[in-house]
Amino acid sequence: MNIVYEENNKRVAAYDGENLIGESKYNEFNDIWAANHTFVEPEYKGKGIAKQMLVTLVDAARQKGKKIRPICPFIKDQFEKNEGWSDVKYSGR
Repeated sequence: MNIVYEENNKRVAAYDGENLIGESKYNEFNDIWAANHTFVEPEYKGKGIAKQMLVTLVDAARQKGKKIRPICPFIKDQFEKNEGWSDVKYSGR
């Protein structure tokens, strides 16, 4: 399995070989990434892939000086559980 940040596609994608098995997508508004969708193929659920994709997204946001606005329920939940991501969390309106 390979997890990659795909800037041109505004997502982090998970691949099993050539097959796309998951993605975490965002829309960009100035310096804010509105993280609005996370999906993992059913046969790959429960393996921590969604969390690994989110870690990759957080790392990319840090490197690019962006903030993440958690919209997707999974991402919202993970941000609430991880205080270490407060530096990239957008909390405005």
